[in-house]
Amino acid sequence: MKKNYLLGIDVGTTMMKCVIFDFEGNEIAKSNHESLIIHPKPGWAEQNMMDVWRAVTLSVKEAIANAGIKSEEIKGISLCAQGAGTWLINEKGKPARNAVSWLDGRAGYIIDKWQRNGTINKLVESCGLVYYSGSGPGIIFPWFIENDPKVLEDSKTVFWPKDWVRYCLTGEIMTDETDPSMGMLDPKTRKYSNTVLEVTGTKDFKRLLPAIKNSYEIGGKITKSAEEITGLKEGTPVAVGAWDCSSTALGLGCAGANEAFSIIGTAGIHMLVTDKPTINKAYSLSCHTVPNQYLVHSMAMTATNNLDWFAKEFCLEEAREAAKRKTNKYKIIDEKVSKVAIGANGVFYLPFIQGERAPFVEPRARGEFLGLGDWSTKEDLLRAVFEGVALSTLHNYKAIEKAGNFEKVRLGGGGAKSDIWAQIISDCTGKIMEVTSGSEYGARGAAINAALMLGIYNNHKEAVNNMVKIKKTYIPNLKNTKIYKEIFDIYVKLVGSHMALWSEMNQLVVEKLKTPIDIEGK
Repeated sequence: MKKNYLLGIDVGTTMMKCVIFDFEGNEIAKSNHESLIIHPKPGWAEQNMMDVWRAVTLSVKEAIANAGIKSEEIKGISLCAQGAGTWLINEKGKPARNAVSWLDGRAGYIIDKWQRNGTINKLVESCGLVYYSGSGPGIIFPWFIENDPKVLEDSKTVFWPKDWVRYCLTGEIMTDETDPSMGMLDPKTRKYSNTVLEVTGTKDFKRLLPAIKNSYEIGGKITKSAEEITGLKEGTPVAVGAWDCSSTALGLGCAGANEAFSIIGTAGIHMLVTDKPTINKAYSLSCHTVPNQYLVHSMAMTATNNLDWFAKEFCLEEAREAAKRKTNKYKIIDEKVSKVAIGANGVFYLPFIQGERAPFVEPRARGEFLGLGDWSTKEDLLRAVFEGVALSTLHNYKAIEKAGNFEKVRLGGGGAKSDIWAQIISDCTGKIMEVTSGSEYGARGAAINAALMLGIYNNHKEAVNNMVKIKKTYIPNLKNTKIYKEIFDIYVKLVGSHMALWSEMNQLVVEKLKTPIDIEGK
């Protein structure tokens, strides 16, 4: 007997994932292919849009093969993707240039100017987003206007990443509410904000902004050409899709007010669902993929890549041990971290290896170890990295708690795969951490939107109850929580004391030493 399936496509920052689910939310098969970030200049971050599409097509074909099913058994498709950035197509429907990624720092000098002249505050009041250098057309368009206006003049449409891939699948041009609500919408009306366009000086290019539909509405059908490239069945309906953080919230089961989640992944994503579009400069506000719900968020620029960097540079020994034991080097690292006492024997780590955007905006912030002594070990430093990310998580919780209280958090991302890291985060924040089954939460959220498009479930809450299941729970050790409160107080003081220093360091590195990155984008 044939079963029917849903396909969730997750257009990540570098990894394009395709996951096949059944109607109960079980992961049946998946595949992923990489599309690398390009750095044309120091501090810039771009992606080849056709290469992203290539990676998606390979992932789709491979996922179907891995599932051992026929493409006609996939009844609905939807997408989620990295947010922000700027993905332009020209009048011929082809990429106008490389996409500018959310990681891009070229407009950092504009952010600095806007912070000085009060524009940032006006934008927060208008759209709810605390702008950063890669946050979307509202900041990247002004950079083009100053530096390369012809690109905008020759463009037909600006996409967010998921919209580009859906366009390749269906030929349809549109977006949903979640992506442009990161800086371009009035959250109360869920329509493009004329105030934002006026304040950012981009009103002449409003024509580039695509029409808005709901994430779970049909956004087109697979075309004949897409069938030939991907193997998907022509005519299969594709839901509009959502920004990956909103889709992840849904995929983790956060569909109602006062439900919170954290993704400890490349970035530290921390969000709370609310039914009130209350704007506060302490956090950012965007539309949820769930009707009449919003997301309050405070998103750290980096999280697990602090560990990835450290492991790459200093954990050759652990990699060799992992090879001998036929396991993952991060399992070895977890074992070693679990043996180090709380507080990492006095070592602090500031997890800002790529600047910071929340709960404060400072692209010049840098990662640092403090409190080193000649007794400090590599294991101490590893524990400090784990704790630094946990302290950053708590710092961001302090921001989103201004919109509402929460005791439980759905935890996802690479950090959720580590028992010791999940427990450290639970202890540090004093929150219960719940990890759900499966691993592809964004793609699961996309599948839920596809299920709603097909009418399989009546609403998001019903879909979540049927398609999301809790696998593991971490309870905070309140004794440790008390200690972490004291550690956190020092962490906050360290951050505050480094603000002026980071600016001086950057000036020296850029103007005198000429290395390594000019975050000013000049």
